[in-house]
Amino acid sequence: MRSVAHGGSALPLRAAEMSDRDRILSAPRSRGSVFAFRIGIAFALVAAMTAILAGLITWVAWTLQFNQYVRSNLQDTADGVAVAAAEAYQVYGGWNMGAYSVIPRVGSRTDVIVQIVDTTGTIIYDVTPEDLRAQIFDGNAPTLSDDDATMILDSDNRNVMSAPVIVSDALVGEVRVWAYGPNGLLTSHDLQMRLYSLIALAVAGFVAIIVATAAGVTYARRFVRPIRAITATAQALRQGEEGARTGLAGDDEIAQLGVTFDRMADSIHADRLLERRLTSDVAHELRTPLMGIQATVEAIEDGIYPADEAHLSVISSETRRLARLTNAILELSRLENATERFVLRRVDVAVPVRASIDAHLALLESCSLHLDVQLSEGLFLLVDTDKLQQALGNFLSNAARYTPEGGTVSVKAFAGAGDDAGACLIQIADSGIGISDEDQARLFSRFWRADAARSRASGGIGVGLAIAKEIIERHHGSITVASQVGAGTTFTIYLPLAEG
Repeated sequence: MRSVAHGGSALPLRAAEMSDRDRILSAPRSRGSVFAFRIGIAFALVAAMTAILAGLITWVAWTLQFNQYVRSNLQDTADGVAVAAAEAYQVYGGWNMGAYSVIPRVGSRTDVIVQIVDTTGTIIYDVTPEDLRAQIFDGNAPTLSDDDATMILDSDNRNVMSAPVIVSDALVGEVRVWAYGPNGLLTSHDLQMRLYSLIALAVAGFVAIIVATAAGVTYARRFVRPIRAITATAQALRQGEEGARTGLAGDDEIAQLGVTFDRMADSIHADRLLERRLTSDVAHELRTPLMGIQATVEAIEDGIYPADEAHLSVISSETRRLARLTNAILELSRLENATERFVLRRVDVAVPVRASIDAHLALLESCSLHLDVQLSEGLFLLVDTDKLQQALGNFLSNAARYTPEGGTVSVKAFAGAGDDAGACLIQIADSGIGISDEDQARLFSRFWRADAARSRASGGIGVGLAIAKEIIERHHGSITVASQVGAGTTFTIYLPLAEG
């Protein structure tokens, strides 16, 4: 994505010389900053939620996995002490001070208790840290009863790891190992490791929030630039600066929005030019018959012309022409605004085509033109017959006016094939003067004539093809034109076939 590139002089412009769009783009970016701040906050919240979720997952992992790891280690300790105790029992012939002296004092490490009970359940060996012994027994009782041991045990007896002491396949005692304190199985080393892990996770989360916020603000500022360009262009257009464009380009959605906006601005500009030209053309077209009427009337009033039938017929002719022009403009306006009522009926395409040919047959014969008609039967359309005949009549009258004597006018109707399957094609071709490639793009514009050959002397008022195009499009059809100067013109009308 790229923002608008500003060209022009490198010298600073005075405020009066700057366009509306430039003033907007150079204004303080308060709105952009607010948007960037909001995006940054959103990124920060996402990072914070991610850190919290990671902390919860880590806590669950500690609870489910690390505790299991600690239990496994304690069980290994119990098994090891049981093996050592069995060897000592066998060497010293029973439970006595000699046997006790060689049993490893694993329980001397912090927060771990190791006890051995005989077959009667009496504690005969106890390695309890001195601080814990002082808290519970005030330093007394060299051995602990089973009730006293229960005071030390965690309330959940599943946290006590045990291993049998077996000598010559006989059970002579049991080793009990557990970690004491409010954290159950966790020793002080385990707790310290967990604390450091959580602190590291918290620091990582804090850093992630800072980085995410900075990245969000940076990204949002880049994101805002093209939006500001579009906003500035819209406001400039609203202020009347018709040439304002965003200048955006790219494949992302914002750039495509800018491209679409520029195309829309081009279309609006073209429509405004068309409106201005239409006003000028209508005024010009109306002025010609009005001036003719005015000149004739003034000449009669001044006694230059007699008020006879010949001169009154000029006034009548120009009046009828003025009426035709006015009616054509009104009809075109109704068609464009979709207020013209269409009565659709299912008819064979040959019916309106033949009716249109019959209506213009006298005109074609008067121009000494050869007529070639090829109509396929059984092609049904859902159309307003009168409107379709009117559109076809405009094409036929144009062919008659602009084809020299002895030329040919061809009318065909047939079913489409390939990409045109499902459509009926109506072709009206002539061997007339043709239309240049440059003029074909404006062929359906109001009041447009290509050259002097298409002058008012030919009888046209310049809106016939525009009306024909609107009629065809109201029937969900389309028109194409193929022409070569001096070789003739072919209009092809595409209309959808009726279902059933």
